[in-house]
Amino acid sequence: MNSRGDRKALRVALVLSELRPGGMERLVVHLATELHNRKIPVQVICLQGLGELAYLLAEKNVPVLSLESHGSKDFSAILRLRKELKKFQPSVINMHDYASLPYVSLGNLLSGRSPLLFTAHGLLYEGFASLQKRNRFFSFFLKGLSAVSEKVSVRHREYLDWKKPIQVIANGVPEVAVSAEKRKFVRDELDCTDSTHLFLAVGNPRPEKGFEDLLAAASKLRDKGLDFLVAIAGTLTENDYCRNLQQQLVDLKLEQHCRFLGFRDDTAALYSAADSFVLSSRSEGLPMVILEAMTAGLPVVATAVGGIPDAVGDHVLLVDAEKPDDLADAMQRIAEDEIMRKDLAEKGKFFVKQNFGVERMVDQYLEWYKAVLSAEC
Repeated sequence: MNSRGDRKALRVALVLSELRPGGMERLVVHLATELHNRKIPVQVICLQGLGELAYLLAEKNVPVLSLESHGSKDFSAILRLRKELKKFQPSVINMHDYASLPYVSLGNLLSGRSPLLFTAHGLLYEGFASLQKRNRFFSFFLKGLSAVSEKVSVRHREYLDWKKPIQVIANGVPEVAVSAEKRKFVRDELDCTDSTHLFLAVGNPRPEKGFEDLLAAASKLRDKGLDFLVAIAGTLTENDYCRNLQQQLVDLKLEQHCRFLGFRDDTAALYSAADSFVLSSRSEGLPMVILEAMTAGLPVVATAVGGIPDAVGDHVLLVDAEKPDDLADAMQRIAEDEIMRKDLAEKGKFFVKQNFGVERMVDQYLEWYKAVLSAEC
């Protein structure tokens, strides 16, 4: 192997649209931070704006830049990307969303032709069918494909008509530090008494997150007389789905039992305040938020979608997706059964720490990068 494949020569460019408050974006933050900690040169490139999570990299002095490309077919962005790639001279370029694929493919052709890698994060819930021909075309420029779970691997193999092996690298998360002080602060903010069971949900409201099912389940819990509050943290945008959710909240008269918190940058405090975590998604890859909640010592109720059953199925309470009655029953069980809560919390925290740590994940990414570089020699 030539020097380009040597660890000391490894230089990694991580590319995505924007560091928004989402699971894929948090993975990029964790990956970049750990590479930086290991003294491996890393550059995070955002095709659009920096996004709300960019400050997490800035705090660690991890280089991150934005191309500020906000329109379609922005050919000048390809030239700006070419300039940045020539300056950084990555030995590998790891993309994390399809929006970046055409720009990086063309910018890389003009700058030095480093091996292009793509990491698939989700199950392509909606909006990707019309882009399939484009993405299949640009996938010919890829030297490698990875996925966060086996089910995600199968979905993207079919979507891209990918014939080569796919490297499955499960998400990894750092342990979430919780504290009694943070717990009190957030619960006071939410007017949540000690006897009220606080369910936490985290995710940007989109159809695949199934928050309408969570609201329907909350309505059923209220009718059963349970003392609870559901707090949903995630950026609300001006679209029909978010407007419909807020109208559903009013129509079901759930204002005293459910709260949309919007974007929060104090997730550790939210995990500290919660009594359990709930995920109502209709489609997922391997959600970071479940792993984070488990490291924070929270018992989890989740829908059995995507890579969740295979990854953590024995350590969370699983229900079928799009079935609010089942979700409500599971939430009631976990709220009322203290022994179950403690058992799930303790075993889940240990399991995630052993199997889904950031260091393990980064080790596997590095092995993948080096294998691709060795094949290039």
